[in-house]
Amino acid sequence: MTHPSLGDEIFSAYASGALSGPMRLLVETQGALDPQIAQLCEDADRIGGLLLADLPPAPLRAGAMDDLFAILDTEAAAVGEAGPVHALNSDSAHKAAKLASQSLDELIALPNPVRDLALEAGGSWQFAGPGVRVMELMREDGAKAELIRLEPGHGVPRHTHDCKEFTLVLCGAFHDGLARYGKGDLSVADPQIEHKPVAVAGEVCIALAVTDGPLAFTGPLGWVQRALGGMTGS
Repeated sequence: MTHPSLGDEIFSAYASGALSGPMRLLVETQGALDPQIAQLCEDADRIGGLLLADLPPAPLRAGAMDDLFAILDTEAAAVGEAGPVHALNSDSAHKAAKLASQSLDELIALPNPVRDLALEAGGSWQFAGPGVRVMELMREDGAKAELIRLEPGHGVPRHTHDCKEFTLVLCGAFHDGLARYGKGDLSVADPQIEHKPVAVAGEVCIALAVTDGPLAFTGPLGWVQRALGGMTGS
């Protein structure tokens, strides 16, 4: 049960510039994995260009250029800055370097749109459960995009959805109790679907997950979620 395309409605919104940043990232990352989707993105960009060409020019707001140059100056000043350096013994340094190298290799192998954001985020994975790591890439207007890294045999808790959840497999594969998804496959879940994605045996599974609202966990974790007054989407 894979979804090779997000549908005409999504690509129409992509062409008009109406998609949120996370959803645009999803479309462009799928395009990096699938030549047919890449062609749809190019067609949408051309349509968007034609639409813009027909619009009358709009004046810049007062001070817009000053704000732009201030942002550029701030980013330029941050180049080369580094955090504090902590001394490590040789064994710890070797282990840390090996883990850092493995993590960097994984990120570099990802499709360009996601890889660039992951590197900008410092390549820092956050613990989300045994064998599960997450890395938030962006939030915008209630939508969120993040990477999910699943060790073989591990997965996220069973959950339903208060929104739509799009999960694009970038490497490896997972099974959610309903279907198997491999590299390039897209799982689309809505409030009627309850599932538990678990990485299959073999390589690590890394997926791009985009949600436009929170997830609702079931089972014991659901009790914790309700007791804490809700949790943000994964």
